[in-house]
Amino acid sequence: MNNTCVPIDENPGMLIESLPISFVCVLLCLATVIFVFKQKLHKVLFYRLAMYQILSAMEFSIVWIVASPTFLIDNLNTSAVVDALLLGSSFMKLMFTIWISIHLFALAVFHKNLQRLEALYVVSSLLVALVMIAVLLCTSILDSNYNWCDEAIIYILIFAVLTLVSLLMVVMGIILCYRACRRRNAIH
Repeated sequence: MNNTCVPIDENPGMLIESLPISFVCVLLCLATVIFVFKQKLHKVLFYRLAMYQILSAMEFSIVWIVASPTFLIDNLNTSAVVDALLLGSSFMKLMFTIWISIHLFALAVFHKNLQRLEALYVVSSLLVALVMIAVLLCTSILDSNYNWCDEAIIYILIFAVLTLVSLLMVVMGIILCYRACRRRNAIH
């Protein structure tokens, strides 16, 4: 039995089908990063945050492409490392999503530019990913039969992050609509 979070035992064709998608993702992410630098958009914090998120998506796809052969060879230690890297890069992408949402919220609602916090954005996103990878690798090393993919805490964290981002976007939308209506009424 495969002790990985990727359900290869159930559908091995999924691995073969996802490889071209991962290659396309890497190429699109690379093209986007080149475009951002060519158009000099990297000077704006929002574009840099989006670029960090794109780079983490590209990293996820590269890990998936490189790790695909290890899924076919049922090596539990390699699978634990790959699972930890995939989940760590997923959380890094989620952290950048949170920071983009907070930045947009602060900019749209409070008219505050949080550019001085960019180092905090990047460092915290990378640290969350590294801590996640370290914890998952330690649990896999201590108990090789432990399958942390069944742990509810991972799904609770993901749900909490997505709920926070959704709430920020809904509140921001409501406030911006309110301001637009107020401005329109003030003109008439």
